[in-house]
Amino acid sequence: GRVASMSGLDDWKGKVAVACAELQHVKELWVFGYGSLLWKPGFKYEEKKACYVKGFIRRFWQASTDHRGKPEFPGRVVTLVRDEKGLVWGNAYRVAEENREAVIEYLDEREKGGYSQSVHPAYGRDGSKAFDVLFYIGTEDNKAFINGEKIEDTAKIIAKAVGPSGKNVDYLGMLHKALRDAKVEDPHVEQLVSLVELEQGGLQIVQDNTNNNNNKNNKNMDNET
Repeated sequence: GRVASMSGLDDWKGKVAVACAELQHVKELWVFGYGSLLWKPGFKYEEKKACYVKGFIRRFWQASTDHRGKPEFPGRVVTLVRDEKGLVWGNAYRVAEENREAVIEYLDEREKGGYSQSVHPAYGRDGSKAFDVLFYIGTEDNKAFINGEKIEDTAKIIAKAVGPSGKNVDYLGMLHKALRDAKVEDPHVEQLVSLVELEQGGLQIVQDNTNNNNNKNNKNMDNET
């Protein structure tokens, strides 16, 4: 695993997400959210659609030193991991052309902690391809990627870690609630919730008052992955 090397992480100040060339060929920008973008997009969008991407699974395998942890005690946040049979449900947000550049710039800064831009097709409830989406992924070669950590150890870290965006346990709780509200069951998330509840005798799910408000100024948002 990569756990031993986590002590070498910084807080990513001055960094931005890694760009991908495919994005310039995407005519209409849809941003796919599978983590905190589900409850806190932080940018203006025109419409939101539930959809899924194929070939990935959602995992708490990214160390966080800039949002839900600190360099001396990194938290854990979600990334997408390649899995041939996998699929991940989330929300896609359509961005107006006049806001495209600003939204990408905002997300590149928000997702600076080891994430890269990625463009993939998204599919609707009927299984047909809906549109291409931009999402941010912590690839396996980024220095904050966690591989081989026991889920019990991940739960212990989540129960204790705190960062600039708040408690790691609140991130897990809000993700769990967002998925439940969307009627999406993610076994990995469900298992972590159960384990964290054992760790601290009950998971406190904190509601975020920016929920569903897509018109706030980005600078007022609690930016995170």
